[in-house]
Amino acid sequence: MSVLIAAYNAAAYIEQALDSVVAQTIPDWEAVVADDCSTDDTCAIVERRSAVDPRIRLLRAERNGGPSAARNRAIDAACGDWLAVLDADDRWRSHRLERMLAAAQAEGAVIVADNYIRYDEGSKQELGAVLPVDGGVSSITPARFLDSERPFVTVRFGLLKPIVSRTFLNAHAIRYSTEIRYAEDFHFFMMVLLAGGRGVLVHEPLYIYTLPQSMTSKTVSGGTRTIPKHADRMWIAQTLLAQHGETASSQTRAALHRYRRSMATLGEGASRTRFVAQRTQRERLAARCNPPFGCSQLWMDSARHQTAASTGRPRIAPLGRQVSSRR
Repeated sequence: MSVLIAAYNAAAYIEQALDSVVAQTIPDWEAVVADDCSTDDTCAIVERRSAVDPRIRLLRAERNGGPSAARNRAIDAACGDWLAVLDADDRWRSHRLERMLAAAQAEGAVIVADNYIRYDEGSKQELGAVLPVDGGVSSITPARFLDSERPFVTVRFGLLKPIVSRTFLNAHAIRYSTEIRYAEDFHFFMMVLLAGGRGVLVHEPLYIYTLPQSMTSKTVSGGTRTIPKHADRMWIAQTLLAQHGETASSQTRAALHRYRRSMATLGEGASRTRFVAQRTQRERLAARCNPPFGCSQLWMDSARHQTAASTGRPRIAPLGRQVSSRR
């Protein structure tokens, strides 16, 4: 078993992630930590752990490439028959790998996920499992997986962190897409299912998932790096349809079209929200105008600001105010 951990500036979390791997009830594993050019002590911590436990390996990157590129490097370097994905700020229950491998063998699956527990970093508390808990196992079909990711669904299967057969990935040339930096886990899982891989879900919660934002303090988790991007969702919908829309079963094809329509609707809603916000901003600027020359200047500055934002060119701050930019 090879554990794949993509890490970027994860010094505050990587120790507990590795502790949860070391605590597994099966001893035959390796942990491949693919660092993504961290600027903190992530590499130093992993190297110190590796000196004590040679099952832990560090892969350094020459440049920052994002989580998909990091996981791909870990897949290519892995030696195990099975690959287990663990985010650097998450943890496992100690019998997770043993339970997942048993399910894979019993069900003849090539990809296995489990129920997960939400962890609130702000309150330092576990908030319980997201799915009903029992000792069962159920199938994850492409249609079930796709429908879980549509808007307003309470549990997103795209957040599941699976174990997957390395032989299956190599036979079908499946890797994480570096075209996107959001929802890449969802796309990867779907590629396995659409390639004919049997997927199952273990109902027992064994994965501890750190929430991106605290439900109590509303503060953002220090381990959160990904910014939600609707364009990436649209890319996934269009790509999956283009690659599998003609060959998939009728049930899967219908689910692909449902997902594509829901993403388009979501995008239209976001566009309307932006339009209303921009119109409100212009109305507020107009209300402040006195004398008329000031009104004209405000409108010109606002128009330049909106145009620059929509084209990706540097933004012009109205009335001389500074506009900060974030990567």
